[in-house]
Amino acid sequence: MKLKELPRAADVKVKIIGIGGAGCSSLNRLTDTVSNNVRMLGIDTGSAAAHLNDGVEALSIGNGFGSGGNPETAVDLFSEYESRVVDFIDGADVVILLAGLGRGTGSGLAPEIARITRKSGALTIAAVNMPFEFEGRFRNQSAARAHELLESSADAVMTMYNDDLLAGGAMAGGAMGGSLNDAFVNADMNIAAAVNAVTLALESSPERALSVQDSLTNAGELAVISGASTGLHAGSKAVVEAFTYTSSEFVGVRSAVVHVLGGIGLSHGQVADAVDKVREEIGMSAIIHVSSERLIGMGQEINVTIVLAGIGGEPSSEKKFTPFIPMQRDMANAQVMSVFDTPVPRRTRGPVLLPTG
Repeated sequence: MKLKELPRAADVKVKIIGIGGAGCSSLNRLTDTVSNNVRMLGIDTGSAAAHLNDGVEALSIGNGFGSGGNPETAVDLFSEYESRVVDFIDGADVVILLAGLGRGTGSGLAPEIARITRKSGALTIAAVNMPFEFEGRFRNQSAARAHELLESSADAVMTMYNDDLLAGGAMAGGAMGGSLNDAFVNADMNIAAAVNAVTLALESSPERALSVQDSLTNAGELAVISGASTGLHAGSKAVVEAFTYTSSEFVGVRSAVVHVLGGIGLSHGQVADAVDKVREEIGMSAIIHVSSERLIGMGQEINVTIVLAGIGGEPSSEKKFTPFIPMQRDMANAQVMSVFDTPVPRRTRGPVLLPTG
């Protein structure tokens, strides 16, 4: 298996829709990571759609003062704009919806738009944040109702729990800050990292893209976890962190999308260590799609984002674990692994010139 193989791009049309303030914020995070071929649309009943980055289409509905935290109000406001969304998703193979549940716009429109996109024939994946427990019973109950509707209207729902961000600071974007605003920023980073992992997988070779699509079609419950580490065996330590700082239990996982992000310290060995550790956690029978990306500005830090699909299926009875050694065996025809890299490292900051003499 060649981790540095340059993939032939798949002809899969991916479109992303951010819904509500949280969804639009996540869109802004994604503009620096997803390819230019991915069209993005932000929808809000408040002012969030007016502050989207360049290249992101905007749709403001209502009078710009929000939905008052009422999902039904958001749905009523959206009814006359439905045709705009239908036009946007025309021709899409995959539509990814981003939203924060618990408030009016996200909770009301995410299930409604998922129904529309799935009816169009596109694979529909919702990536959502659940509110913090301390945000109160009203928001948590609203989020739970919206999540239940999403499970029946989308092919798959990637769920991130904000309370997990407070458990240990396992973050796709770095260390946990001390303020509530830092927690919301890191929630954005996690959802952006998960969507980036899926879009990279879908834009790889046609064969791998089809395999990823098949894994996510009617996948039901998905979960997204992430961890970060540095030093020796940083890849495996990041995976351990990701599984440690989550309140969820993952039984019978059918497939996983694993994205390893690192700076100058990223190596084939780090990626292999991460995959080995994921295998230990979810079993040998699950299909794993692995991608890696180098961002020079990250230095020695390694971040691992894992999207787990098909949770709740029959657990594997296979207990023996064989380490994954990428360069010592031919995995070209393997049925449970697909691996690809982004072709060129991206520099996120200029080089640092050290003093001499």
